[in-house]
Amino acid sequence: MNDRFSDLGVIPPILKALEEMGYEKPTKVQSKSIPHILNKEDLIVKSKTGSGKTAVYGISMLQSIDSDCTAPQGLILVPTRELAVQVDNDLKLMAKYTSHKTTAVYGQHNINIEKQTLENGISIVSGTPGRVFDHIEHGSLKTNNIKFLVLDEADRMLDMGFIDQVVRIIKTIPKDRITLLFSATIPPEVNSICRAYMRQPVTIEIESPTMTVESINQVYYRVQHNEKRTWLNNLLLVEQPESCIIFCNTRMTVDRVHNFLTRNGYSARALHGDIPQNKRLKTMGQFKRRDFCMLVATDVAARGIHVDDLALVINYDVPVEKDSYVHRIGRTGRAGNVGKAITLVTGDDIMSLYEIEEHIGVLIEEAELPSAAVIRECKENATPWLQAQSQKVARRHDYYSNTAKRKSSVSKKKKYTGKVSTAKSGIKSAMPKTNSYKDKPKSQYGYEKTHSAVKKKVTTSITIGPKPKVTEQEVLKAKTNAATSPSPDSKSSFFMRVVKKLFKRK
Repeated sequence: MNDRFSDLGVIPPILKALEEMGYEKPTKVQSKSIPHILNKEDLIVKSKTGSGKTAVYGISMLQSIDSDCTAPQGLILVPTRELAVQVDNDLKLMAKYTSHKTTAVYGQHNINIEKQTLENGISIVSGTPGRVFDHIEHGSLKTNNIKFLVLDEADRMLDMGFIDQVVRIIKTIPKDRITLLFSATIPPEVNSICRAYMRQPVTIEIESPTMTVESINQVYYRVQHNEKRTWLNNLLLVEQPESCIIFCNTRMTVDRVHNFLTRNGYSARALHGDIPQNKRLKTMGQFKRRDFCMLVATDVAARGIHVDDLALVINYDVPVEKDSYVHRIGRTGRAGNVGKAITLVTGDDIMSLYEIEEHIGVLIEEAELPSAAVIRECKENATPWLQAQSQKVARRHDYYSNTAKRKSSVSKKKKYTGKVSTAKSGIKSAMPKTNSYKDKPKSQYGYEKTHSAVKKKVTTSITIGPKPKVTEQEVLKAKTNAATSPSPDSKSSFFMRVVKKLFKRK
């Protein structure tokens, strides 16, 4: 087995990036797979999650594609948006010292922004089948230069109903390519794709079915259904994890558990499909940075979260699908680290647990619930840990409070309409300040007129019929009256003022 990445033929720029990412030596799947890909062979890798598969195809593609080509040369299909973003983030880190550019495309993301990015010379595209096919149909993703096709989590894509879209995408890609398929299991539908669209693929299977979970301390506790939240709180006080993911089967349960934890002062967030995509990605980034300690999630996030040194996974609900158990607890104990997984089991769940044990080939130990004395002692010793939780909650509240204040300040500035006189510092302006609406003369605002005629009520009389004849004597009399008549401000008749204007030019 190769103990170093350099022994696998990895080039120095990628080696430097891997060193910065904390990769010390290749995993078993990496040592077995990378040489075949660099030798341009199709590959089927049957391996559980958390074995380092992303680096297998990431390193191989970045080293093999042409840096001078501006069209996409690598296409990676994944089942979830979260996994697409995670894969792209890893590729960006691996490509740090190369000229290759990568991007991710997925649903609930602005497709116009994705189109602009694809026009800027992208080497590798990661994405969900639906959005990738949309780009191919619109012509924004050119496939005629694709040299690598990766199907990651193929069994999951089958479960989610993406296989038909995957087949349609494959048919648009040149046959002269390298196809890589990664899957925890190989169901018949996936096997048929391998036979139809791969050229004499090499199959690599990690023999131990417990490879992912053997480094994880797995226990379960028997609890009553109506006591699950109480025991969740007690077990958190006993374990005091630095970071923890709590998995639930439904979105409603996620919200209830999240609300329960926040009410009890824990620094926790929720993650499920009803939460907007941008917020979900932001939450995942904050969890990786340890801005908060506990993430309550559904299985939608199980295959998209890669967190270093995750201390604890709690199955608040026993998963419905047996493979989901492996994917859940695979978040801890990654890259050779020792992790811990706790499952809360009710009387209705015990048969499902036995089926999971048979599926993974491991007997999960039943642990005794901690006594009241143990819980009390742990709670007394948990003061520093609880204070750390409170500080993170306080920082979060301060952040939102400061944000609200800034928004309020900006809105007040926008509402202000007065003129602001500017002057150099140290020099007083000679102009009086008129910052207040009331300080300005009313005449400046145009609603008070000095002409008194505006203030007077004007009445008119209209005569219907033929225009009356005006004699010379009446005209002379009107002239005389006009010369001696009062100003227009008085209550003179409208007719006399008109006559005055008509003969004014004399």
